[in-house]
Amino acid sequence: MEKTIKNDPLHEELHQAVACIDVLDFTLAKEHLAKAMMINDRAPQVHNLLGVIYHLQGHRDIAMRHYRAAYTFDATYQPAIKNMLMCSNNHRVHDVPIYGCDDLTLEERLEMKRDQENV
Repeated sequence: MEKTIKNDPLHEELHQAVACIDVLDFTLAKEHLAKAMMINDRAPQVHNLLGVIYHLQGHRDIAMRHYRAAYTFDATYQPAIKNMLMCSNNHRVHDVPIYGCDDLTLEERLEMKRDQENV
């Protein structure tokens, strides 16, 4: 699957959230994700990253709810699928969930395909 880094407000907020997650500043990460949700409340990346936060905090039940929400918005979004499997298989606590903020959603992949066909 082709990956891309987009320079749009949604992806900027996602990357800010990831930077906060990396330094364990979950409060600020959630603020960035709230802003991202205001931009696109159906973006699977937002719910996946919320799941990552709760997963890292040891709240696997809440994490799983967010992974499922991400999956509901895009059933092809691999990071959420892999994180759900990791959560449901009771992997070790130190297993790191997949952030996936640069993975394209189904909608983004279809848009890229249309753009390529129109060239």
